Amino acid sequence: MADVNIIPKVRCDNCGHIEEKHKGQYDKAYSRPRTWGSCRMEGSRATDSYGSKSRLDFTDLCPKCAQAALDAAADVLNARRSEGETA
Repeated sequence: MADVNIIPKVRCDNCGHIEEKHKGQYDKAYSRPRTWGSCRMEGSRATDSYGSKSRLDFTDLCPKCAQAALDAAADVLNARRSEGETA
């Protein structure tokens, strides 16, 4: 009987891109690629339902989505900071 190697995959929580997980060098456990990111943000609104604008929780983001989330957050925070300086 043939041996079958099943390599676990990771899926982007935003766009759905799928990529194989990498095997560790020493412990031989599988983990997501190092270039993948995550995003967790909590707002000050008093709602606790997942998916609302009060909370974002993306555990696995592909490199493009991780960078897009970082850029979007930086742009909005920078604009907000600029608003506070003029007021």
